Amino acid sequence: MKCTLSVAAAVAMLGGTSVLAQTAPRAVTPPRVQQAPAIDGRLDDPAWRTAAHITDFVQRRPLDGAPASERTDVYLAYDSERMYIGVHAHYGDPALVRANRVDRDQIWNDDHISFIFDPFRDQQRGYRLTVNGYGVQGDALMGNTASGQTTTVGDMSWNVLFVSAGVLVDDGWTAELSVPFKSLRYPARGAGDAHHWGFQIEREIQGKDETVVWSPISRDVMSELGQMGTINGMVNLSTSHNLEFLPTVTAIQAGKRSATGEFSTETVKEAGANLKYGINSNVTFDFTYNPDFSQIESDRPQIEVNQRFPILYPELRPFFLEGQEIFRVPGPVTFIHTRTIVDPRFGAKLSGKVGKTTLGLLVANDEAPGRRADRLNAAFGKKAQFVIGRARYDLYRESTTSLIFTDREFMNEYSRVVGGDGDFALGLTHRFFARVIVTDHRDATGKRRKGYFYDFNFRKAGRNLSYSLISNAISPELRTDVGFVRRTDQRQSLANVSYRWWPGNWIVNWSPRYSHSRNYQFDGTLQEEQNGATANFTFAKNITVDAGVNRDMERYRSVDFWKTRIAMGAHVATSRRVTVSVGMSQGDQIRFVPDPYLGSGTAWEVGLTLKPASRFQSDFSVTTSRFVDRRIGLEEFDVKIARLLSTYQFTDRLLVRNITEHNTFDKTLGQNVLLTYRVNAGTVFFLGYDDRYRHGNLIDASVFATSDYLRTNRAIFTKLQYLLRTRS
Repeated sequence: MKCTLSVAAAVAMLGGTSVLAQTAPRAVTPPRVQQAPAIDGRLDDPAWRTAAHITDFVQRRPLDGAPASERTDVYLAYDSERMYIGVHAHYGDPALVRANRVDRDQIWNDDHISFIFDPFRDQQRGYRLTVNGYGVQGDALMGNTASGQTTTVGDMSWNVLFVSAGVLVDDGWTAELSVPFKSLRYPARGAGDAHHWGFQIEREIQGKDETVVWSPISRDVMSELGQMGTINGMVNLSTSHNLEFLPTVTAIQAGKRSATGEFSTETVKEAGANLKYGINSNVTFDFTYNPDFSQIESDRPQIEVNQRFPILYPELRPFFLEGQEIFRVPGPVTFIHTRTIVDPRFGAKLSGKVGKTTLGLLVANDEAPGRRADRLNAAFGKKAQFVIGRARYDLYRESTTSLIFTDREFMNEYSRVVGGDGDFALGLTHRFFARVIVTDHRDATGKRRKGYFYDFNFRKAGRNLSYSLISNAISPELRTDVGFVRRTDQRQSLANVSYRWWPGNWIVNWSPRYSHSRNYQFDGTLQEEQNGATANFTFAKNITVDAGVNRDMERYRSVDFWKTRIAMGAHVATSRRVTVSVGMSQGDQIRFVPDPYLGSGTAWEVGLTLKPASRFQSDFSVTTSRFVDRRIGLEEFDVKIARLLSTYQFTDRLLVRNITEHNTFDKTLGQNVLLTYRVNAGTVFFLGYDDRYRHGNLIDASVFATSDYLRTNRAIFTKLQYLLRTRS
């Protein structure tokens, strides 16, 4: 019988508290099959009749441990090469199904089901494989952050090869997955020795704002990976070495308008290759020569007007994205930022886990520093060399210690970083994190600087009460050419506390939060003081609202500015066709000029997602920033950036995407059209067209005496990459 327990009824029955049953950890033992199922999304193969059957699911959202409101059937089987998974997602009302034919990794706002594997059972990293009702794939790497919380979806830049299919049926949808074991890393076992992996199943029902899981998850335990069940009994998995070869061919015809107004074009053709070799089931070697780092989507525009500190743009290049979870060092300083490697000729990585030690080593060169116009320049044609290393050792449950090393060498310049950290679980709800790093930097003039950084972090996260205490410092002499540093010369202390109530009616939960921080220079001068109070509300029907006020002091050019700002935001995803998000902040703002002053600043962010049909999706966003000099009532600037991204999915493999962007401050207009044919996670063909325009008088007023939009750049590009996978 289908359970239709409402949130309010469940709370009334269960006293409004966490309702996780105190039961033994969930476990499942899939059988070995002789005949693999055909992956067509239909559960009519003989393998499913003997497969392990899972149907016992509970909520993790909105109510821990409450019965799932919809039935889910999952079937598991395996052979030496692959794991096979079957799914039947039931709905009492099929009109609730949210399923769209979209590109890979674009399914997170659809109803979907995820299978999370922790082969080493170290509670440090989980492989998430996901499908929606049409069998469209998503994948991500999950891992505990420095705060101890496991990321909700995970790192979606990770891509893995598996096969899936799905179909809509009368009472919901069914799906099938075939997951090659060589797509995952797992510990080696002798013949006949059974594997025991951490395992979790998680289903999202967007129309009900509900998440159900196989192994119960409590908000009173910080780690999600630590609450997984197990998949047991798999034996004699393949011991063959995985070998992947990924050649890439790129051709670009690019045009640019010169200072004299002439439009010239050039054609660039390049070929490269990537090699991946599985040394064993848990260690992988990657090599790339003349890597194709062309990006099929440019950096998302950000407002750069009146910014005191530089803006961080994320890494988008495939070679550096894969395996980056090993090299990620969270905190106020990004010590490993691979965009500093601008144009490498080669790159190589060794990554994996040996015993309790996770290792990552990256080496690359960079031809960009040697690109000098003057051939007589001593730096002409020289390359910078990069070495980046990280090692992490598992101490005990969800606790690790790590070492980090980075080095960039160019002629007589160098930039070196070495440090260590520890992440310690203290009971179920507390964590302590500590990191200390030292830097040694010598620039082109021979000037040498030695700096240091430390970060101490104590946190508690629970169903109701959460708080954190943080202290960090960045010395004035800290420099790194391998990372990203927004600012130096600061000693910062932060504290925040929040409490979450769970009424369980039309207000699912709400939480007030207070935060306070102080930031001093090393000479003892107070640079910033921040005091903030916010309230967050989660309503039924996929509606969230937040509001807050800040009273801050910021010191700039020896002047203390006291600022008061308010902020509000809302996100509404009640309809499966329309999603709306709005954010606003308004109040005092500093004008960062040589003679600074306090004015009034207002910023808006508005987003609208339309899904009128399963194959079409359009995302429209507007970001604004307006500043007024209150002394004279004059508007200093009013920036509006509009972005429209629309996608039409012709078939499961073929799609077309259009991006239109307009910046009212820079007076720029961009158009990008991309045709994608995707066979799988590795084999893809792209054909694209990109156009850029700007007001003529902002290009060069002496040449173009017009405010009409003139083309500044144009490019037509193709890219083909083909994945060849063999065993050795």
